[in-house]
Amino acid sequence: MKADAAYFAAFVICAGSAAASDFCTDLQNLQASVGGVELALPGTSNAVTCTQSLMLSGGTQLNCGWPFAYRAPQAADTFEGLVVAVTQCLGDGAVVTTDLNVNHPDFYDLQTFRAGGQEIGVSLKDKAALSETYVFLRVTFLPK
Repeated sequence: MKADAAYFAAFVICAGSAAASDFCTDLQNLQASVGGVELALPGTSNAVTCTQSLMLSGGTQLNCGWPFAYRAPQAADTFEGLVVAVTQCLGDGAVVTTDLNVNHPDFYDLQTFRAGGQEIGVSLKDKAALSETYVFLRVTFLPK
């Protein structure tokens, strides 16, 4: 899984328009998915299983996570590249919010995008107790 994340970081930073288009198509197709979702990392044939859950508001949420060694530079690169990729997929109409600083001993960063009845969160979280850093993708489909 950690090697997959490194490939993902390389993809996002060096992606061509065709590969970026595939990632955007995958994001669009997530809403039709039911249960655990296999999401192929862009630029690789490897997939990660994302979990889907129901929200109290009636919407659904999909969560994917990529582990890295604690504070590995590749985690920050993947986070930044994923923010760029999601921005490109959603276009100029997306509203982007940067989360406020939190009083937490580990590092945490969250960018939230809202467009077209969905909310996409990209986060970078250090987990010192686990000696790992995670990049998370959260896609929330709001009820219509």
